[in-house]
Amino acid sequence: MYLFRYLENRSRSFLIGLSILLVIAIGVIDYLVSPDIASIFFLIPVALVSWFVSEKFGILISFACATVWFSIHQLKSEITLQNYLPYWNALIRLAFYLTVNYLLAELHNARKRESKLARTDERTGVANRKLFVELASMELKKSRRYGHPFTVTYIDLDNFKNLNDYGGYKVGDRVLQVVAHTIKNTVRETDIVARIGGDEFIIFLPGLAYEPAQIVINRVRNVLLEVMETNLWPVTFSVGAITYINCPETVDEIIEKADYLMYVIKNKGKNTTEHITEI
Repeated sequence: MYLFRYLENRSRSFLIGLSILLVIAIGVIDYLVSPDIASIFFLIPVALVSWFVSEKFGILISFACATVWFSIHQLKSEITLQNYLPYWNALIRLAFYLTVNYLLAELHNARKRESKLARTDERTGVANRKLFVELASMELKKSRRYGHPFTVTYIDLDNFKNLNDYGGYKVGDRVLQVVAHTIKNTVRETDIVARIGGDEFIIFLPGLAYEPAQIVINRVRNVLLEVMETNLWPVTFSVGAITYINCPETVDEIIEKADYLMYVIKNKGKNTTEHITEI
């Protein structure tokens, strides 16, 4: 496992160079021993590139391995046009390497897709609660270390249930996707956006004190309202925001307080914003 983690953290150029060196080293061993005995070890560079780099480079390495095997066989035995067996064997090896390359690349892609789905909201593409907690926890550590403030904003879509009831779930899904996309495009790249519930989104604004955070919150809400009006969607937004001067213990505590503040706002009247400071 240590070797696996080490290779995952290496650059593409390093991995490609390592695979080329392995092809050469295995070729030398093949020449000194026997092409028929050691050729199975060409799977090592093929697997390395297929898993950690890409299927495209895996194809190139597969051709390189088959070519090296054929060249060694040619050096160690006389090959004539009438003797088709070495050519056939080289093609068989190439097909084998390409098959292994394809299977490993597909397996790796499936693993990445599964990992992404487990950490992102399937409907909107933004972070889900699990990923939000992970990312926000890292930001809490930074805030605690450097004493920086941060702001958490909880956004609830007003009248979303009515939209689903009368417009259908396809319209509801489209609204959620547009809201997520709009928020992502309005805040900074360093801000964390997540869908935390059915029609609820949360934004973590690292390093923002009350006043700059309020500017961002107003901008996000105004842009969202403009988009809803443009699309003739009868949706408004209740927003609860908390700026933290001192870092709380956990992310769950942050979510609970922001969620509670947002529901207090909804009980008083929808389509409003409440922003407080937690010392």
